[in-house]
Amino acid sequence: MSIPRYGQPLGARETEILRLVSQGLSYGEAAGRLQPPVTENTAKAHMQRVLTKLGASTAPHAVFLACQAGILDGRPRRHGDHAGYAAHVYRGEDPCEACWDGERAYRAGRRAARRAAKANPPKLLAS
Repeated sequence: MSIPRYGQPLGARETEILRLVSQGLSYGEAAGRLQPPVTENTAKAHMQRVLTKLGASTAPHAVFLACQAGILDGRPRRHGDHAGYAAHVYRGEDPCEACWDGERAYRAGRRAARRAAKANPPKLLAS
């Protein structure tokens, strides 16, 4: 079990429901695939706990956060295996140095592109 952002680990049922929902199954279909099968309302209750524990607002958001945390694929996340600067900002963290370096390079590239566009404006076609 991985520990999500809010510090509460997901249970086995919660992780399984999240995995099934991430594959595009409805709550009813996911409920039927669990062993032993549960009702659709029970599957929804499990998913609601997942949303709360991950701090997500919707099921797709929960899947996104779970992927970032390595919950769905079971791979522990190490530096360089995350979404970078934006992921840190989204989580409210100070970006690590490698992410800052990447962000600085991205911003420098965007500045250079804006300067080049300003120096060579596109020519308008005469009608």
